[in-house]
Amino acid sequence: MHRTVAVELDGILRHVPADYHRTGPLAGRMLTARVFHAESPFGDCPVPVAMPLHRPTERTDPRLIVVDDQTTRWVMGFNVQHGQRAYRITDFYPL
Repeated sequence: MHRTVAVELDGILRHVPADYHRTGPLAGRMLTARVFHAESPFGDCPVPVAMPLHRPTERTDPRLIVVDDQTTRWVMGFNVQHGQRAYRITDFYPL
């Protein structure tokens, strides 16, 4: 199911396409389009990455919560993987 999520990073707000997964290993979660830049201690990720989103709990820091176009609240996930390497999302991928 296609949705749009308003994401703000470093003062830049963008409306990012995302897909809600009803079944499979990502059931109940969303994954955004690949529009984010990520880094590791070994360098920058060579490609744009998607951000995983999950539902907030009562103890979720409100600064990590984003809202989709159906007013559903989601928590931004910054840890991603490309190939066999772990990265952390730092900002939007340069256009």
